[in-house]
Amino acid sequence: MLYSRLYSIEADISGSSSAISEARKNVASLDSATSSLPSRLSSIRGSGYLALGNLETDIELLSKSWSELAPSIKLTLANNVEPLTVQVNSLQSEARLLRSQINSGNIMNSQMSLSRLSTSASSLRSRVYTEANKVNSPIRELFSKVSNIDENMEIAEKTLAFFSQANFPLKEDESPILAYDGKILKGDKSEGTLYFTNYRFIFEVKKEVVLEKKFFIVTKKRTERTVSIDKSIGAIEEISKGRVGFLAWTGIYVRFKKSAGQEEIQFDVEGKEADNITKFFDYIIKGDADRDITKNRGTTKTENIQKRLIQCSKCYAPYTREVYRGQKTVQCEYCGAQILLE
Repeated sequence: MLYSRLYSIEADISGSSSAISEARKNVASLDSATSSLPSRLSSIRGSGYLALGNLETDIELLSKSWSELAPSIKLTLANNVEPLTVQVNSLQSEARLLRSQINSGNIMNSQMSLSRLSTSASSLRSRVYTEANKVNSPIRELFSKVSNIDENMEIAEKTLAFFSQANFPLKEDESPILAYDGKILKGDKSEGTLYFTNYRFIFEVKKEVVLEKKFFIVTKKRTERTVSIDKSIGAIEEISKGRVGFLAWTGIYVRFKKSAGQEEIQFDVEGKEADNITKFFDYIIKGDADRDITKNRGTTKTENIQKRLIQCSKCYAPYTREVYRGQKTVQCEYCGAQILLE
């Protein structure tokens, strides 16, 4: 019975300590985020990631909001929350002493101390929670914004890391948008990487090649990367999330337009990654990615291929088939020559 009451007291004291630490950590996290996010953004832009044009505005608004709130929040933390740490430490010492009394069998004094300490711990917890909430409540929305920005920054950073290992070059004006590891669920079900740019969808197969063995133990190997799918982004009819494979893993279905001459393909990817792939495909196909890329490049180039006449320079015949978004060349229907789409 005595130990049960003591556990309750210790829980109240621990809760008070945690609430103070959380308030302190939240303020420090916002200071850190508003300081580090601009440099992270500058780094990804400098490395060639020009999509997600909302990042500049989001970071600017976050920094402005925090600069307006920070003085009063930090004052509340310093004057109302931090001083309560002294009381928490004092009660923790008393709780340790009380536990020693109970262990030694000093029941009468222990019962008296329990009643007093229980009231003090409960009262302190209530006060700490009230004061800490004055710090946490006004900045809760900012943390949601930080989380969203950080998620997009991580996507950009990981995408750049994948593209840096890719075994294919980007075309002129082509920009990386998204990349994830995955498994194609056809043929030998190869592991690889799915790449999305503003012009293309590419799947690159990864294969470990053993270069050296000693006593049947692999001592040297390398990763070979081979492009197995390279399609204009406009050749894709739809990308949807669903259950794929015999064991019903989470993945995506990539459905191509009939004229693309490519059957539907399933890929095994993580659930969150599947959500991001469908979201980013929509972002690309609606033209939002190109608008962001154009804005960050500081150019005014627009894609208007379908609205002008495409004519073969060899036989002068018109090209009448659909031109997919992202296509750079087409083949003349009459003489078979390659037509460059400028």
